[in-house]
Amino acid sequence: MHKGILFFIAAFSLAAADDSWKFAKSADGVTAYTRTVSTSSFKEYKVETEVDATLTQVVAMLMAVNDMPQWVDRCAEASILKEISPTESITRSVTASPFPLKNREAIAYGKLTQDPQTKIVTMTASGRPDYIPLDSKYERVTKLRGTWILEPKQGGKVHIKMIGHTDPGGVIPAAIANQFVVMIPFNTIKNLRTQIKKEKYVKAKLKYIRD
Repeated sequence: MHKGILFFIAAFSLAAADDSWKFAKSADGVTAYTRTVSTSSFKEYKVETEVDATLTQVVAMLMAVNDMPQWVDRCAEASILKEISPTESITRSVTASPFPLKNREAIAYGKLTQDPQTKIVTMTASGRPDYIPLDSKYERVTKLRGTWILEPKQGGKVHIKMIGHTDPGGVIPAAIANQFVVMIPFNTIKNLRTQIKKEKYVKAKLKYIRD
């Protein structure tokens, strides 16, 4: 199984204070928030959930890039372009856009770290739009940055926080793009809660993760 770090359509940033978030929706153990970004017409989102799993289990699923279309909402393709190390890679993903818009292609550099004391895992990403030549079939995502935070909790649980903001590139009204700001990550996290139960993730072993 190929492994790497993929941060699909969305970029994740922790730049602003949490008190600026506005509640968007909550269902099935998932809660979503949004906030405006002063330098962009596109909103930022935060989605949180808690799962019964080990850190290794969650990380193994997130690193299985080829499996992303199985659970990441509207993800049509996902692959590793370069594996720099077991915790560092450059990936490519394609997100399906509504007709007549072109599908969005995102190239991202991702890196994983774990705090040795708290065991909190942080996965960061930044866009690499010029890493490969443009393909006229897709609209290249021009700006991407982000973070996943995985925090172990008592009772064999992991709190998952995903924060995102991106410029999807091309000509697309912010009003239309913002309709997907909550929908896509919310559906993705809901799908994650099911995907993570698969046996190959439950039995995964990762030398670079301490549970």
